[in-house]
Amino acid sequence: MKQQSKTLYKIIFVLSVSLLFNCLSIGQNNKIVKNISQLSRKHSQIFQLSDNDRPGAWCWFQDQRAIIDNRNPNKPILLTGVVTYGDASSDKRGDIDMYWAKINPMSLNPISEKGRFKLDSKLQMDDHAAPAFMVRPDGKYLVTWSMHGNDKYIRTRISKNSGDPTTWTETVKSDAPRGGITYTNPYFLSEANEGKGQIFNGIRSRGFDSNYLVSNDFGETWNYAGRVLDAEDPWPKDGDGGRAYVKYAGDGKSKVHLFSTDDHPIVNFNKERNAPGPYLNSIYYAYIQNGKLYKDDGTVIDDNLLDDKAVPPTKMTLLLKDSTFYGKDVMRRGWVDDIKVAPDNNPFGIIQFRANDNPLDHRYFYVRLKNGKWNVNFLAYAGDFISEVEQPDYTGLAAVDAANPDVVFISTSCNPVTGKPLISNATKKQQNEIYMGKTNDLGKTWTWAALTKDSKCDNLRPIVPTWTKGKSLVLWMKGEYPNYREYYTKIVGQVIEY
Repeated sequence: MKQQSKTLYKIIFVLSVSLLFNCLSIGQNNKIVKNISQLSRKHSQIFQLSDNDRPGAWCWFQDQRAIIDNRNPNKPILLTGVVTYGDASSDKRGDIDMYWAKINPMSLNPISEKGRFKLDSKLQMDDHAAPAFMVRPDGKYLVTWSMHGNDKYIRTRISKNSGDPTTWTETVKSDAPRGGITYTNPYFLSEANEGKGQIFNGIRSRGFDSNYLVSNDFGETWNYAGRVLDAEDPWPKDGDGGRAYVKYAGDGKSKVHLFSTDDHPIVNFNKERNAPGPYLNSIYYAYIQNGKLYKDDGTVIDDNLLDDKAVPPTKMTLLLKDSTFYGKDVMRRGWVDDIKVAPDNNPFGIIQFRANDNPLDHRYFYVRLKNGKWNVNFLAYAGDFISEVEQPDYTGLAAVDAANPDVVFISTSCNPVTGKPLISNATKKQQNEIYMGKTNDLGKTWTWAALTKDSKCDNLRPIVPTWTKGKSLVLWMKGEYPNYREYYTKIVGQVIEY
């Protein structure tokens, strides 16, 4: 179906540039080594976490989609969650499943024990309903999830015991969002709520915009806090715009950092923002602290997030503007892949753009704040899109590691350095593979190694839960992904030590 979608795309759209991928001057010092051993001290086998008979997937606007409880470093515990796929007659269709595993990082097979817990039964066949996790200060696990805007409830469960992923409280449904809700992003801030601690939970809700909830009792109950952004409608009387796509990362103390777009990348504007056109889906940054929204230099851009008024993303710090040239190619239709907080408390992450508005040629960029300056560097060729033609900006995605900010993991259907399509010897087709990259100069240059090669199916949407310096655990979806309501993917992963 993936190949049929691309063929149809070529018929419907007249591309203004060649479909051949040419190496740019940017990233010219990047290189690929022969195997992962040249970038790591050791690594485990690729393991499977999900059940064979339960295909599962996640979207990427919920965080944290996976966590590692490392309070006992000798026995870390991994948790992640998916929306399970089933056809119309299946009793598992739209289940919200949580998978857990005990990790033995010293072993070639790092999973010593694992299990599955059904958080919700047949909620919605849509990967936008995937759950997000957090470890509470008392060691209990918190998980929240929602439907894809179909109702107004945030759903919450809490583990009954500290460090125990096997038994959970019953689901609590709260209508605190005050409107349809999509995505949840819970982060504990120890200095919030007058030093008593508070959970921030970023959501998409009222106005299809970024809003947030708070909990002063560690997730037992929720209260609506306010609207973070008010994205401008892309053009007058448009019914499907005005929705900035936002990713959040908490620092554990008082700040929540966020990346944002103007809108969905398929929605573009003219220069005057009064009709459809070829401009303006850029990427921006800001942070939230004590109920206010700030630019990176500390300038306040909204002094009261608790009211109904909010600023558009254009008031935030601009990271990379739509229509910026890199080499000979113009970057279009930005989207956000990942954001984390590095050990130095600075935000960093990965964003993506189409080159020359070509949906078969996306590019990843690594962005990192250091010494008050944003370093924005070409990271890798991302390749084509993974889904059907309605979502030409669904790339394989990329992830950063909060504990190891010089390490990234990407899914790409092209050689990350040259842009040449990755044709699998197993299928004779272009497939998405997982690569690990390392830098020592804030992302100016990268060395890459393939984790997968010549695969029989795609390897998609990597995520890296925060763990510890010198070790990464990367998870990804392996299989076929026609669209967000139909997928045949299992969850696999690998442990890598540097």
